[in-house]
Amino acid sequence: MDVEAFAPRPREQALAALIEEARRDPPNPAGADERLPDPGNAERFEAFFSRAGATVVYVGKLLENKGVHLLLEALKGLDAKAVVVGFGDYRAELERMAGPNVLFSGALEHRHLANLLPLADVAVAPSIFPEAFGMVAVEAAAAGVPPLVARHSGLAEIADGLEREYPEERRELTGFTNGDAGDLRSKLEALLLLPQAQRDLLGQAARRAAVANWSWQTVAERLLRPFTI
Repeated sequence: MDVEAFAPRPREQALAALIEEARRDPPNPAGADERLPDPGNAERFEAFFSRAGATVVYVGKLLENKGVHLLLEALKGLDAKAVVVGFGDYRAELERMAGPNVLFSGALEHRHLANLLPLADVAVAPSIFPEAFGMVAVEAAAAGVPPLVARHSGLAEIADGLEREYPEERRELTGFTNGDAGDLRSKLEALLLLPQAQRDLLGQAARRAAVANWSWQTVAERLLRPFTI
């Protein structure tokens, strides 16, 4: 993945760039095209991030097997707000489940995400279905945001990579038991209760893991290694 495009950014800079990108979105009256960003996102993002509180981000399809309903259940009772990015036929049901502190943005592009992710405190990948990989979790890590992933299939590879960089006492905060909203809530709460300085250290460790394991340069070197021995 592109560790230059997805990188930590100062909050004020990231927010200003996110709002500017949203203002460039094509017209989408009443959100009729689910593959385009929702209308009015610039104003909605500005209002959302003006409110105090930690921010959790989900990016992906809005399908039942992606486990977004687990995240919404886990958020109940936590002092946090969330941005849910994506489209899919489960969106209407998820919106009925969501509390007032959840913003659905519709589909976003990399030009948005490179600025949205640095505004998050945690990125969650709660899929309950086997995944080959979890690119969005890696993009969040590259942006300096601790990912919290369901510990199974290709997502477990990300948790393992993060653990090699995390301090031992924080390694359990890389993943949660698949399908277990209670475990997700417990791990999410533990992350959000960390002092900002400690969460920043985890973000720095996540960035190191992304560069060391999943950058284009690292992947290319790994693929070419058998031919250079």
